[in-house]
Amino acid sequence: MKKPFLLIPTLLLALSAAPASAEEVYFFRGGFDVFSTGMNQMAAQLRGQKIKASAHSFTAWRGIAEDIVQRSKKKKVSYPIVVLGHSFGADVVPEFANYLGRNGIATELVVGFDPTGRRTFTKGAKKAVNYRTHMGGHYTKGDGFRGKITEIDVSTRYRGANHVTIEKVDAIQNDVLASVRAAVKSGKRRR
Repeated sequence: MKKPFLLIPTLLLALSAAPASAEEVYFFRGGFDVFSTGMNQMAAQLRGQKIKASAHSFTAWRGIAEDIVQRSKKKKVSYPIVVLGHSFGADVVPEFANYLGRNGIATELVVGFDPTGRRTFTKGAKKAVNYRTHMGGHYTKGDGFRGKITEIDVSTRYRGANHVTIEKVDAIQNDVLASVRAAVKSGKRRR
């Protein structure tokens, strides 16, 4: 039989091996799943900072959202939830937040990179930020939306940003990653 004091180092080792964070950050790439490499880069940077982040094709949004809803019924969702998308990915992230909202789950932050058309938030998102070119779509408030939407015209603030490069521009990535880290920290404090 092991002595109780020998179990303490084993317990400490097990706790230190556990993930440091409990958030869920999802990045959704745009069409053809090849042009949105900045989404992969940002997800990797966050993982390097011990933040639970993953990058996916925009077509995966519904399955991930349904998984979150199912896990929420078992109290197995990690909060806060943050979702980001580029191009077609920016088109689906409002739908992602709205879907979760209809199921009673809040999305702490939604970030879009140049959606292809106007998208409407109805529920779920606490804060949405849309980095857009002059041709990109807007994020708008719909019935039931109580969050805040910020539209950022990248042509006036960021050099070299266009629809293909918007999520790869270092200055935009830095601003977005700072927002994600702040949302993760803020969302954890409220839990």
